[in-house]
Amino acid sequence: METIKKIISKDGKHRLDIDVSPGGLYRYVTFDDRFRNDPDFQAPPEWTIDAFSGLYESLEEAEADAIAGLAWLRE
Repeated sequence: METIKKIISKDGKHRLDIDVSPGGLYRYVTFDDRFRNDPDFQAPPEWTIDAFSGLYESLEEAEADAIAGLAWLRE
């Protein structure tokens, strides 16, 4: 899979990657920055995988499903 699009939430606590496979199928992967709630933690985000989507036939389908399912993308 190759990541072709990344979106980071306004608060910097969530990330969405949209990937494409060599066969032309798309998926999205969500990540959380689990350490962002610690005020003493000053390092760059340390992303932890939250969830994988199913497979989609287009980038637009993957992104539309992500928007429908993730409240932070609709903010």
